[in-house]
Amino acid sequence: MRRLPTIPLAATLAALALLTGCNKDVPQSDLDRFIAQIDALPAPAAMDTLRELSTQASPTAAFARYGLGNIYYAMAADSARTRGWNDQQAAAYLDSAETWFEAAIAADSTFVEAYVNLGSLWDDRADMMATRPEREARIATAKQMYEHALALRPHDEKARCNLGSLYKRQNNFELAMREYLTVLDQNPKSSLAHYNLAILFATQKIYREAIREFELAVKYDPHGDIGQRSSDNIRIIHDLMASEAAGPKKPS
Repeated sequence: MRRLPTIPLAATLAALALLTGCNKDVPQSDLDRFIAQIDALPAPAAMDTLRELSTQASPTAAFARYGLGNIYYAMAADSARTRGWNDQQAAAYLDSAETWFEAAIAADSTFVEAYVNLGSLWDDRADMMATRPEREARIATAKQMYEHALALRPHDEKARCNLGSLYKRQNNFELAMREYLTVLDQNPKSSLAHYNLAILFATQKIYREAIREFELAVKYDPHGDIGQRSSDNIRIIHDLMASEAAGPKKPS
């Protein structure tokens, strides 16, 4: 689930946001169909239905527990959006999300998506106020979850792009690029990998390569969230290039 930021790109590279999410071109799985059916229900009914289904046999129980984890994770993100990840309510929702993701794994130890979202959750916890060793431990746990997911499904785009994003936040650009390129070796049309690679280039002020990757993200996700954000980012990078070419303003 990491991350679907709502903060728009500003005129600084620090504001370039990371986007991770499932590639919409991937054929629907049993899990996708289950989630679609739940999403069609009113919110209270969805929650009640998931709780009831969470007690049944797998894979239904695993899917339902994962769905409950996603609901609490989304609630945590909503709280953090206005109050930050240090907000007590956001932290409480994250705790609930963790409980349900772990319950999903207990029902199905090969549940890749649950491992990926647990990794995302620990990634977010690393943004909370804590000592440096605590933050490093949280990052290590996130990395462990992503690697566990990749051990189960080596070509999972979300897990590999999330791992690349983790490396990027550690300023390990070489390892981040390796993860994104690994995705593209398997699927050259991955809008998610092109987007993240563009962010990596933009962060290093390699603007033309960033624009090229954003354009590919638009090409492969023309009507989706990744494509829209990529289009916005292209305009912002052009503004950045123009601003840098003009140089600093002379004092009046």
